[in-house]
Formats: sequence, C-alpha cells, structure tokens
Amino acid sequence: MKIIAGDELTWAARQFAGRVALQFGERHYGYGELEAQSNRLANALMALGLEPGARVAVLLNNCIESVETVFGVTKAALTYVALNARHTVAEHADILRDAGATLVIAGPEFQEVAEAAVRRAPSVRHLVGLGWRAPGAASYAELLDSVSPAPPRVAVDDAQITRIVYTSGTTGKPKGIAYSHARARHRLDNFFAALEYRLGVEDSMIHVGPLTHAAGNYMIPYYLRGARNIILPRFDPQLLQQTIERERVTHLLLVPTMIVRLLDDIAEHGMRHDLSSLTCINYGTASTPVHVLRRAIETFGPVFRQHLGMSECPQPLTILYPHEHVLDGAPHEVRRLASCGRPTMNVSISIRGRDDAPLPPGETGEIAVEARGVAAVEYWNRPDLLAETVREGWFYTGDVGWQDEDGFLYIVGRNKDMIISGGFNVYAREVEDALLQNPELADAAVIGAPDAEWGEVIVAAVVARPGRRPTPESVIDACRDHIAGYKKPRRIVFVEALPRNVAGKVNKAELKAALLEGAAGHGAPS
Repeated sequence: MKIIAGDELTWAARQFAGRVALQFGERHYGYGELEAQSNRLANALMALGLEPGARVAVLLNNCIESVETVFGVTKAALTYVALNARHTVAEHADILRDAGATLVIAGPEFQEVAEAAVRRAPSVRHLVGLGWRAPGAASYAELLDSVSPAPPRVAVDDAQITRIVYTSGTTGKPKGIAYSHARARHRLDNFFAALEYRLGVEDSMIHVGPLTHAAGNYMIPYYLRGARNIILPRFDPQLLQQTIERERVTHLLLVPTMIVRLLDDIAEHGMRHDLSSLTCINYGTASTPVHVLRRAIETFGPVFRQHLGMSECPQPLTILYPHEHVLDGAPHEVRRLASCGRPTMNVSISIRGRDDAPLPPGETGEIAVEARGVAAVEYWNRPDLLAETVREGWFYTGDVGWQDEDGFLYIVGRNKDMIISGGFNVYAREVEDALLQNPELADAAVIGAPDAEWGEVIVAAVVARPGRRPTPESVIDACRDHIAGYKKPRRIVFVEALPRNVAGKVNKAELKAALLEGAAGHGAPS
C-alpha cells in the first residue's frame, strides 16, 4: 500500500496550529515551527541525493533537534538509526557499518567521536555537525538554510523500512530490528488502544530519558494528541520537580532507578514542590522491586502505570493499570504489584515449555508473544535470528515467566541470565529482588561466575546507600528470609554504580567482564 511518509506529522501540525509542541529550557517550539524545520531537513537531505530507504544515523543528546531529526528523516522517506550516546567509537562504527549508513548527524559534544567513527565506516558519505562543521561539509544550520519549509510529500510503499532500532545489547552486541512504515503504524495503534487515561491538549509529558530510545515511544503519540512534550537534558530530581511545579505537568515516564532517586531526594529534602498536577507516572524498561512501588504509591498516590515493551513487538505488550496497583487487599490482588499486568488488546501471551507447548497458569516457561506485526519482525542483516525467535507466528522473547489464572504476567528473568549452581537453576532476577529488599542497598545485579566445584557461583555487584556501610556477610545474611540458601550470593562486590544502558537496564555483559577481570572493587564500601 502506498502512503505519504510522515503525513500524520503534518496532519498534527495543522490540527494543533498555534499550540506549543516542544519545550527545551527557554526554547518553545510551536507545531508550525517544528513542521517547517522538519520539512526543511527532509528537503535538504533529499537535495543531497539520498534516495528513499537510505540510512541516516543520529547521535544527539536530548534537544529540540533530536525531535526535528526524527520527523525530518521520516518525511524524506529515509531510514532513521539512533546512535547511543554512551557508546564508544568502535561501537558506533560497528552500527554504522552494519546499517550501511549514508549520513550522520552529530551534536557538538560528539564531534571527535563522530569523526573517528565515520572514518571506520566506508558507507558514510556525509557528516553533518549540529553546532559545528566537519571539513568540507555543511553544518546542520547551513544545511537547512534557504531550503523550502513545505512538506515533501514523498509517496512510498508502507513495507519500506523507516527505522532500524539497535537493541540495548545488555548480554552481547546490539542487533538491528527493522521497522516498516506499516509496523510503525501498528505500534501507534496499539499504544492508543491501550490508553485508559485522558490524553489531549490539556496534558504535558516530561521526557528525562534519551528521546532516541525508550522516551521516544511517548513523543509521537503525545504529539499526535496535541499535548506538550517537555524535554529535559538529563534526569535530575530537583530539576524534574521544579519543572513539574512550574509547568503543571500531568504525565511522566520514569525507569526504576529514576523512581528510586526521586524518592530518595524527597525523603532527604522533603516535598518542597507542588507535584499535585501529576495524574500518571508511567514506568518500565526494567524490573521495579515491590517495596519501591509501595513507597512510590505512598508518596505520589495511585498514579503509577507499568508499561512492558520490547523492541521486536508493537508496544505496549502488557499494562498494569493504576487501579491494579493494590497495596491493601486480597492476597492475589496485592501479589500483582510484582507483575507486569495483562496483555493489551492486540497482544496474546503464552508461556511455553521446552517443547514449545503452552503451559498452564502458575507454571514457569519462556514468554511467547503473538501480536499484529510480530511474525513479520525483521532483523537487519540477520535472517538467522528470525528463524531462532519466531515459530508458527509466535515470537519467543528469551524471557522466563509465568501467568496467574487472571492472565497477569510475572517475569522471572532471562534465559541467558539463568545460573546453574550445584545442579540447581537460579534466575538472576529473583536474587536481585531479594538483595534489593535490603534497606542498606541502593542497587544490585547478579551474574554467574565459573567455579570448579559448583559449576557456577552466584556473584552480586551491589551499590550501598549513602552513609551506609554494609559488609559482604550482612548482605548475604539479609537474603535469608527471601530466597533459599542455594540461591544466596557466594560473593559480594561493592561498586559505586552499575553499568546501565540508555533504557536503564544493567549491561550484564559489561558487568560480567569487569567482575571476572577483577576491575570492580571488592570488600566493604569505603
């Protein structure tokens, strides 16, 4: 089917003309201004000779242009590739080569990294600097100068790839997941079908995470509803609270580590800002301990909404709605705080055994997903991955979990995170959940380390709370009431912080390498 690339963005600009679309610091962008600027970028990229489907890689921190580039690349019928701001030159170069990127747009803080990565990626013909100029090339501002602000209205087949999403790579090298225009529309349809709350021109959302990754899932839906998108350069508990109070913000998206830091800030300094405008706090991307949720609900009220997503699937897969966050009730209701909620309207979830047969409620197995567009998932340059993960129309996620009789999904961990110690299977997540019950710990992650006697032993990297001085023995002993003895860590390593990707998930590959090579500190915190 033929479509006009990015036509829904132009429709929203006309629908909400005169309203503020974006805020970043002192900059306020109206719908009309964002439409004109993104059209200029689209027309400029086409004038460089980029044909539909050509890959454009973008390396920017949160800013107005991080939205302009998404819109402009889409309208030019090109393929958007987000680069992770935390990656090294080598990692950027790997993705540029894998994607076959033709053009790179990079912010001023990434000039040296971008130039070095491009030198290792022969496919790149253009390097465009935002706030700087690469030798022999135009800067971002110069590229847009004197270009038409009219929408290019490029007709393309809806099967054409509009975005390649490189996964976070917590257990290995990132893999590219290709999104066609049709799959992007399916994702939007699923997002709107899952909404139980009002979303319109009266609303506003603060984006504190990278817009190139998880936060971007909310940007376009909110834009299409006429809501304000307020962009912060980074997560800062005080800046966040000040902005909520000043702008009367209604919605947030936070990862679990942000929730903990926000709660700790309020506990230390008190509730110094009026946050009563908040009606919905979305959270997800990583597991959130139940005791953190309880503390959050007691602080902010019943406004928390869990959104489970996955790059390969139309999001959200499941939702745990605010009214399902029950603190005091029947045991089966309170238990749901540990769940991810139930599947959304266009999604089916099944727990599968080793023979791929469905398992009954209460039994643990691999989580499989059936949803519109899932069977058509495309891994960029990796058809082998499709054969591994999609069987008879079901996507096998690699996550292990179970469902209760009412369909609520509980994630136990990743297949790859399973540790076999002394013949027993232990999932890292259940050990991490036990560790995080300890009030002396701010963060924790678990890996398996080779051991001649046990096969593998459980090693925990933990972050102590400020002012606390737990010992390895006290940390291990505190797990006693939460998990069986064979699941308790044999070794505790104190670290200042855990390596996390932009989605807030612990990078297990990096952590394991550091721990096994002895790069992380040992013993009690200093």
